[in-house]
Amino acid sequence: MKLFDVLPQNLFSILACKNKSLYTEALFVLRKAFRQEMTIAKSDLVSMLIANLDEALLTIDMDAEKDEFGLEDDDAASGQSLSATAHYILRRLRDTGWIEMEYQPDSFEEIITLPDYTIKLVNTLYSFTDEAVREYNSFVYSTYSALRTADTDRDDFMYNALLTAHENTVKLVDELKSLHNNIRRYHQALNTYVTANEVLKGHFDEYKSLIMDHIYHPLKTLDSVPRFKIPILNIISGWLSDTELRKKIAEQAMQRGKYRSLDEAMDDIIRKMNEINDLYEGMDAMLDEVDRKNSAYTRASMEKMYYLLNTDRSIKGKLVDIITAAAPAFSMAPGRKLPDRGGSPDTEYLIDMLADGVVLYRQGYIDDRSLYTRANKSSRHDDEKPLKIDLPGEDIGEAVIQNFIKNVKKLYSRQKVMAFVDRLMAGREILNSSEIRLENDDEFIMLILAVIDSSEKNRNYRVEFTDGYVECGGYRIPGMRFIRKGTVRNVG
Repeated sequence: MKLFDVLPQNLFSILACKNKSLYTEALFVLRKAFRQEMTIAKSDLVSMLIANLDEALLTIDMDAEKDEFGLEDDDAASGQSLSATAHYILRRLRDTGWIEMEYQPDSFEEIITLPDYTIKLVNTLYSFTDEAVREYNSFVYSTYSALRTADTDRDDFMYNALLTAHENTVKLVDELKSLHNNIRRYHQALNTYVTANEVLKGHFDEYKSLIMDHIYHPLKTLDSVPRFKIPILNIISGWLSDTELRKKIAEQAMQRGKYRSLDEAMDDIIRKMNEINDLYEGMDAMLDEVDRKNSAYTRASMEKMYYLLNTDRSIKGKLVDIITAAAPAFSMAPGRKLPDRGGSPDTEYLIDMLADGVVLYRQGYIDDRSLYTRANKSSRHDDEKPLKIDLPGEDIGEAVIQNFIKNVKKLYSRQKVMAFVDRLMAGREILNSSEIRLENDDEFIMLILAVIDSSEKNRNYRVEFTDGYVECGGYRIPGMRFIRKGTVRNVG
């Protein structure tokens, strides 16, 4: 089966367009939504897009959308409404096959569903942006543990153990190849370092933390291949030589409905066992190659560090390098002596040679003490015509207004308002007006927007008004209190 027999033809078009960053962030919001909920309504997903991407939604280039996807004016969002832009993004995700929509049973509410390939692709894309250090999985011990338990119990889960052992072995080989290539990448990066601090940072903050401590060290100690290799090979050899046992495992495989015949299941089981055996037999050579790469990188890193620490990179050191490099030229003109200078022939020739290659010039600047000629002011005559003033047209004025509105939306975005409320409440469940402290006009505007936005369904707080007004840092605000959702209403 070919790739695009499974995937839609234009699936990756949104990742190659001008607005690809916005679509990628929208996919990450989609991933976050489905990690929290089993199903999600279209209206709720639109609210999440607005809440998480409000500033980014304002930057969408609809002209590029029309050119790249051949949209009509009626098919594209106007760009003036966040809700319209969020709905447009969902339509693009639906049309390209990233999401599917269906109606809730017994209602007309639309819900979003994800194809299986979307979940895999979005998780892969997100993994490139995840800065968390990936922990090493104990592939060797997991293989040994699964095989040992199955060999001891001889129960109905031997085929499952074989699948687990085979999968972990393949992943271990991939991990070793990745480790080998990563060491090579860090080795090549040494050529770009120009200071000792860069070498230290690359070795300890990156290579040691991400490669040595989390992959290489476990492979040499806790999850050592030599430690578990022989028991694994013994178990696999015993299974390969036991015909009745292999038949039992094949019968377990047939119960999964994966194979059409017992012979086909038997052949696949033998192939997996032989592959595990062959990979572990050749793993020592792979580990030796990784050791050589690690030793070469460590040695090169130390040599680079030694060189940088013992090399004078100051101006004095660079002058010494120039003079040292020019020294072989002394022998080119033996006995040469410049007139009226005195000194040895070699010294005079060096001075002459360097003088020919260095160009000196004087540089100055004008300040309040510099000499200048005062300009003569000319008087204006009555018969001269005044300069014509061109007033901006209506289109320019509309563009200025739209730009002003766009800047205001960025200044007081929903994310900034929510962050303002979190800072005011500071972990408290209820915040009264008398406890609010406003420092400037921006915070007063933020407070007004926070009260207005409290009715949105995706806000984690609500506002209740009480009687009277309160003076707060020179601002007069109504009596009210901010209550985190989930807090009992009559508390406080």
